[in-house]
Amino acid sequence: MTDFETLDMQATEELKRQVKSLVVAKGYTLEKLALELNQKYGTKDSKTGISNKLARGSLRHIDMLRILDVLDYDFIIKPR
Repeated sequence: MTDFETLDMQATEELKRQVKSLVVAKGYTLEKLALELNQKYGTKDSKTGISNKLARGSLRHIDMLRILDVLDYDFIIKPR
């Protein structure tokens, strides 16, 4: 495994942990999150679909923005 692949796997795991932590902090489940995403954005997300995207590291930017919106968080990019 290359260093890049290792970093990619670590980033995927970190994002998965962060999203699940935000979901729990807001008193949600992935099922409730999927339901609210579907109602607000007309998507066809499911608990399993969200979980699979997080596990594979295939969550799109728009998916993340929508998740953060439903959970009432902002996405901020700032200089280091």
